[in-house]
Formats: sequence, C-alpha cells, structure tokens
Amino acid sequence: MVRIKILSGYNSIGGNFIRIEDDDRTLIFDQGIRFDAMARYYSWLISPIGLAELRELGVLPKAEWYRDADAVYITHMHLDHLGALSNIPSEISVHLPSLTSYMDIEEKWKNSPTWLSLIPRRYYIELKELKPLKTDENEVTAIPVSHSAHPSYALLYYGSDQTILYTGDFRVESFLNKEEFEKLREGEDLLTYIGENPDIKVDTLIIEGTNIGADRTPLLPRDALEIIKRIVFTYRPIIATLHMLDLEYAYALLKLAEELGLECLLISPWMVKMIEKIPKPETELKVIEEYIDFPTLLEKTSIEDIEKESIILTPHRGAVDFLRDLKRRGVIEENPVAILSEPELEREEPMEYDIVANWFSRLGVQHYRIRVSGHYYPYQLKEIIQTIKPKKIEPIHTLKPELMYIISKTI
Repeated sequence: MVRIKILSGYNSIGGNFIRIEDDDRTLIFDQGIRFDAMARYYSWLISPIGLAELRELGVLPKAEWYRDADAVYITHMHLDHLGALSNIPSEISVHLPSLTSYMDIEEKWKNSPTWLSLIPRRYYIELKELKPLKTDENEVTAIPVSHSAHPSYALLYYGSDQTILYTGDFRVESFLNKEEFEKLREGEDLLTYIGENPDIKVDTLIIEGTNIGADRTPLLPRDALEIIKRIVFTYRPIIATLHMLDLEYAYALLKLAEELGLECLLISPWMVKMIEKIPKPETELKVIEEYIDFPTLLEKTSIEDIEKESIILTPHRGAVDFLRDLKRRGVIEENPVAILSEPELEREEPMEYDIVANWFSRLGVQHYRIRVSGHYYPYQLKEIIQTIKPKKIEPIHTLKPELMYIISKTI
C-alpha cells in the first residue's frame, strides 16, 4: 500500500521533501533547502556552523526522514529542490537530472568560502542520471518539463495500488518551440506526454503552486521575447542577465541574436560549459577571454574588442563585476542597456535582483526587469488538471495551499 508523506514544502515555497512508502520500497522526491527558514537565522554576518545546526533550524531535512529509503530523486538542480547531498546520512542512490552539470557545479561549491561548501555529496553517495521517458528499476519515469533550470523533470511513480505524479517546478509554455524543446530535452513535455498516453491514470497529483495567490500580471515567454526584441532594436549593446541553469532562456536569446545579426558574448565559465553541451542556433557566439581561463571550442575575443552590435549573456551577480570592468577600462563609449530577468522568486533562491538593479543605476546603466516565471500561472491550472485528470491533488511549493484546493475543486 502506497503512503505519501509531504514532510516539507506544503506551506512554503521551496524545500520540498516527499517520502513515498510502498510495501518494501521507500523513495524520496526532492530534498531541498528552505531558504525562508535560512533567512530567519543567517545573513552575511552570521553563517551556519554545520549540517546539524541547519537540520535543527529546519533549513535542511531531518536525518530520520531518510530512514530505510532506497533512492532519492531530484527534479532539477535549483537548491530549493536539490538541497545539500552531504545531508544524506547513509548509503543511497541519488538520481539527478544531469551528472555532468552536477559535477561541474560541485567543484565550484567545494571551493566556496561560504556555506555552499556544505552542499557536495559524501563519498558513499551513488549518483545516477535520470533518463527522459524511461521507467527505471524503481518504477519511476522522468518526464521533461519546461523550467528555469536545465534539465528539469516531473516524476511519475507506478506504485502497488496507485500512480503518483509529482510535477516538480514547471511552466506550461517554454521559450522554445515544440521541435526545439524535444531536441534539447530528448523527449516530449509533461502535458504532451500525458495527453498522448491516456492509459496513464494518475491517482495522486503532487503539484507545485508557486504563483497561486500572486497578483502580478502573467508574462509568457513569447510576450517577453517580443518586449526584449523592442529593447534590442532601440539600444546597443545589451547586457542580459539570466540564471546560470536557464538554458531555455539562453537558447532563446541566442536565436534573437541570430535573427538581429548581433554578436553574442559569454563571460561566465559555467555558462560556457552549459551552452557547449547543447545544440545551438547559427549565432555568432564568442567568449570574452579575460573571463574564460580554460580551453573551449568557442571563438575567443577580448573585452577591449566588444562591438556595439552585441548582446552579452551573464549571470546576475557577474553583471556587476563586468560593468565595473567596462567602466574601469573605458571600453564602451555608450553605456550598455541591461535586461534583468527574474525567473524565480527571491525567497526561492537568493537572487538579489534589487541589489543588481541598484548597481545598474549606480553605474549609469538603464535596465529593464523582465519577470518571466519558471512556474505556470494560476489560470493555466485548469488546462493542467483537465489534461492529467488526477483523482486527488496534493499542493506543494506554495504559500496558498488552501486557495489551490478551492481553485482545483471548481475545475
């Protein structure tokens, strides 16, 4: 008999921890960091002293939540879902969306002077990679979803007496068209897959509700790109900030650069490694050599040779140092314009949008904040439920679970 225990994430955004017990099998779906709890106790003045303290304060899952678990499944690698692999107290297999991406970022965490050094796995953790649309040894199928982290999955579990679908975080519409999404993700998206496989009967849908109760006007990817295109037509050069895992958005910006005949420049080592792994549009793509200190197949150029007709892709925090560098060198006569993307709420991951925006103004850079959520909007819940047709709904990753119940009952 299947028992579902939502041990964290029911009334918070982030920190999901779902324990599924099914006869002699126990699985864990996500084990994220509670950034809302972390913000109550830590700042740049006060840092964690170890895993035990973080567990005690509810920032990390308790050790007993992992008892007798056979495997941990991670839907995507935002820290409010990935969590700290070092927190896992015993030998277990951890199924990740991408092993190569995890290995790359794990090196960065290991060398961090901050609490991020607590995240990397311990020696006894066995890592496995999720395979899109393949049912594994634990009867779990990973289904690709669009989100602001690449790659991201929903998890479908075929239990002994019920089928469970956990969405993870996802949006209904992607920055990519259908063909691009399937090429990049090696499979169909969640709603397409469920719609084309009516034999899948979902008993319990564990669904995120990040935007439930939010009053901000929805901005879909296609609308955001039209706005960005207008900005790019008017101003050059452009600095575009993005989450370092948001490859869908990065791909869309590469396509936009190709369409407008702009040179596209990368200044982030992590972004270079990510983009090198995917099929790319026919964009004039280069890296700025002063920031990339490892061999790459991409053409290199110097910060001194940045052309006006260019778009520079950078993580949010990297944009500030880059602009300082431009000012110090006096490279560009005209100030660039910045597009500050906001794919995630600051309470999910400490993105510091306001601080970055303050620096843009301080450095004389006009900026535009583009809020394109990595999560579906409330009005899209009807389409989701009518496609999946679950018998029961369990809200997670939301501050408004009661409202979500009310909305779902009216569909």
